[in-house]
Amino acid sequence: MADNITVDEELVTFRGMCPFRKYIPSKSGKYGIKVWAACDSTNYYVTNLQVYTGRGEDEPRESNQEKRVVLDLTQNLFLSGRNIATDNFFTSLDLAKELERKQMIL
Repeated sequence: MADNITVDEELVTFRGMCPFRKYIPSKSGKYGIKVWAACDSTNYYVTNLQVYTGRGEDEPRESNQEKRVVLDLTQNLFLSGRNIATDNFFTSLDLAKELERKQMIL
């Protein structure tokens, strides 16, 4: 596995019936299933992913979701010293401190 891991979201185009299908107008497919993925930046191999199923009607909005997603997707890499690259959606000072504590670099 390479030293650089990228965490980002992807909309897998899907027009069928699915309770967690999302509409994201800024994406080319617009309708689909939102997936968060951690990928090896050298050979584009997916090391871990999560499907975003949304929140239930009675559930409160999740705080620090971005931080949780990055930590969940990279938990098998803690103490490895690898570099984690994210876009501005995931980046935060709390996340940077947590990754530094786990001997990873943001």
